[in-house]
Amino acid sequence: MELIESKSIFSPATGFIKRGGFEWTCNPYVGCTFGCSYCYAAFLPQSRRPPEEWGKWLTAKKNAAALAEKQAPKVAGQAVYLSSVTDPYQPAERGLMLTRGILEALAEHQPRLTIQTRGPLVARDIDVLKQFRSLRVNLSIPTDSERVRQQFEPKAPPLEKRWAAIQDVREAGIAVGICVTPTLPIENVDAFAKRIAAFKPDVLVCQDFHDSGGGFGADTGEEARTLLAEIGWQPSDYRRFVDRLRQDQKVYEGETGFFPPPKVEGLFPVKSPGLFDGVA
Repeated sequence: MELIESKSIFSPATGFIKRGGFEWTCNPYVGCTFGCSYCYAAFLPQSRRPPEEWGKWLTAKKNAAALAEKQAPKVAGQAVYLSSVTDPYQPAERGLMLTRGILEALAEHQPRLTIQTRGPLVARDIDVLKQFRSLRVNLSIPTDSERVRQQFEPKAPPLEKRWAAIQDVREAGIAVGICVTPTLPIENVDAFAKRIAAFKPDVLVCQDFHDSGGGFGADTGEEARTLLAEIGWQPSDYRRFVDRLRQDQKVYEGETGFFPPPKVEGLFPVKSPGLFDGVA
């Protein structure tokens, strides 16, 4: 792991993050040791290393909390996405606590914050998260099968630990999203759909594997595509799963599901309207 001094911790939103209504992104790390085989971030310019090395390196912005303390006033009341090119709750966060430091700095200035993670460690920071008035925690639970999870993301946390963490977050009164993104092969479509429906997430997002068609930008790695083919999961299987989910609840697909939590009246003026304001 490399430790660096960064010059800024908040960056203007771009791409689907910007289209979703976010104004800023925040990434305490570059790279991710979860190393999921399908991760689109491996193909982004910020990664700085070949996609085949994804998961084998990590850069931590050691002054992230200090930067957030200094720069948080500029994002007050605005929509912030944490994180867009890394996981804010990967293993290094347990000791470095960069994400927690950022949250502590942001709490005073009350941005509209969305946290995107697959790390159960997010439950550690419930005491800070409860201080935000406009917040949603999105947790990735891409399949119902631990066997499938181990094939596609062997270094990521087990699924049941994620379910336990998101339950703790929900019980703390915090809005939650479940992201079945990308949707990995599902072993029991009906049972998984019923479990999600019973949980009643504030937002539910699904997404098939991303394909850039050989173009520049986000893509899905060849290893993940090969695994998908070996298992025999087809686009028609994905569609059947989404259709089953829709029997019980609203489902967003792809980037339409990534939008900020609602504005809070009388909190701070928000500079620009979000594309999906009011949906959450």
